[in-house]
Amino acid sequence: MTLVRRVFTLGLVLSLAAPALAVTEQATQSATEFYQAYRKAFAKAQKIEDILPMMTANRRAQMEKTPADERNMMFGMLKEMTAEQGDVKVLKETTTKTGAELTLQAKDGTGTAAIVKEGGAWKLDKESWTNK
Repeated sequence: MTLVRRVFTLGLVLSLAAPALAVTEQATQSATEFYQAYRKAFAKAQKIEDILPMMTANRRAQMEKTPADERNMMFGMLKEMTAEQGDVKVLKETTTKTGAELTLQAKDGTGTAAIVKEGGAWKLDKESWTNK
């Protein structure tokens, strides 16, 4: 087999294996680890569409039905409120039928996040906060 053919074959094998490796990583990730990754992605996001892949299909559909100008306004408000929370700590992870519920603590309040398995991957379904 020529060197070019070997390199091509190796590239093909790696490109086919990469999605499987990502699924394996996702399968071993806890709901808490997913939520922490979500928070980092949210902090970097410039628009709601940047984080839609991390939300359940139902939440994504709700967001996508919202007119673009309202979506942008809501995202801006969420970014401001999130910045005020500071670091968020996961105090407890409780297994549920569909995934996990996280108990959260931020600078000025407590919250919960419903994280579910959808298509074998963790997704954020709902997050709610109350002030102290």
